[in-house]
Amino acid sequence: MIFVLGFGLWRFFYADSPEYALEQLHQAIKNHDAKALQEYCNLEAVSGQAYDDLTRDMFAQDDNLSNDTKVMFEQFYIKIKPQVVRDTIQLLLAYADKGSWQNPSDDNLLKGRQLGMDYEYLIERSQIRNTSIVKIDKINRNKDTALAKIQVKDDYTNTLFTLNLLMNKTEEGWKVVRIVNYRDYLDFVTPIQTSGLLAYKRATEDIIDKYNDILDTQQTRFNQLTATSDGRLSASQRSKLSDYIKSDIIPALEKRQQELDAIPPRDGAQYLQALRAEETKTSIAQWQHFLTGIQNDNLSELNTANAFHKKALDLRHRIDDVSKNTAITKMPQSIP
Repeated sequence: MIFVLGFGLWRFFYADSPEYALEQLHQAIKNHDAKALQEYCNLEAVSGQAYDDLTRDMFAQDDNLSNDTKVMFEQFYIKIKPQVVRDTIQLLLAYADKGSWQNPSDDNLLKGRQLGMDYEYLIERSQIRNTSIVKIDKINRNKDTALAKIQVKDDYTNTLFTLNLLMNKTEEGWKVVRIVNYRDYLDFVTPIQTSGLLAYKRATEDIIDKYNDILDTQQTRFNQLTATSDGRLSASQRSKLSDYIKSDIIPALEKRQQELDAIPPRDGAQYLQALRAEETKTSIAQWQHFLTGIQNDNLSELNTANAFHKKALDLRHRIDDVSKNTAITKMPQSIP
């Protein structure tokens, strides 16, 4: 009887509290519990508000765009919001379930640039993948609403920040419905990351320039070796191409990556470093499959090489996006 009474009091005073809901939400994230994540967080409301904060002024600092063009982009982001929010929730649930971030694939409209934007880069800008919860500071309750303060850390820079979460009491219990100062978090951490990213780009600039020249020269030589009158490579061409790929092209890609790996990423440069490493890996795979294809006259291997080539191009576009957006970011005077 005492146990039943005690459990009832616990259920009434604590389990039906914003503190309990927030702790359960924290545990859901740590334990990859997608069901609990949905139970204690209104994902649609939180994602929708976060999307607005994230896209509100994405092009504000790009002086290459006219005001009319910027307005057009803003209207475009408003139009695609339902699709992006809906599919982002599915990615969040997949992360909660599996513990790793899945990229959109197959016929998903968020794959690549099918919606006229790079969704992968949008997610990177959101900081969601590199933000971790440190602790729950305190919760101020006012009847059926509460404001929770949680300390989070940007894993790229180890920067701490306090997020304010708005919680509402619903028929199902307490739920997080909004990150009140999410935009402040973006404005605070992004310049710090950008400072580190710019320092890393400067540190690796000579390597990138050197190998861009080498790879451009190799591309010219490749075009010369593959020139034909009927579209078919001769036995002599195949032999020369094979030797050139093995002795020059693949070693150059491997050497470039070795030199890049020797320079540690600065705070905020981890994403660019990972993109460069993935592009190198993909490019090498492309050439390896192409090599097998021409040596064995294997159409399947050539098709595989073409698929890797398309993926490598997509990665290069993303690398260019990071460089372009970093170049137009205006750094506050307080950041060196």
